[in-house]
Amino acid sequence: MEQWFQNTRGLVIVVLAVITGAVLLAIEPGDGFPSGVSVSSGGDTTAVTTTVTTVPGAATTTTVARPTIAEGTPDTANTTLLQTRLLQLGYTGVGTPDGNFGPATTTAVKQFQTDHGLPSTGTVDQATWNALTAASPTTTTAAK
Repeated sequence: MEQWFQNTRGLVIVVLAVITGAVLLAIEPGDGFPSGVSVSSGGDTTAVTTTVTTVPGAATTTTVARPTIAEGTPDTANTTLLQTRLLQLGYTGVGTPDGNFGPATTTAVKQFQTDHGLPSTGTVDQATWNALTAASPTTTTAAK
């Protein structure tokens, strides 16, 4: 009996490996498993965006915390992202996106915050990031 077990053990392992592989291939993104994850870091916070498809063709995206940035912040990646988004929304006073959070960017951020009912601080916190993400060029009154 022991010899039989020794001889069939390898076969059992192969069969289990094949079954496991088949199960893994059968899992689709529509089964609720993450289909895309991106990570970006800057400042003192890391933003993680995960896209999960729960129903075929209907993706749900969740973004977790962007860093708070303000004038003088050395986070050029998020500042460039901010400046580009402000330009897309018609806030031309921000100038050319260069990653430098200076007075022109502060002024554009304050105007955006005022236009969207946020405290006009010039600091881009999570509420401001959320408003920037949700805003569309049609929700902006005029070029700033």
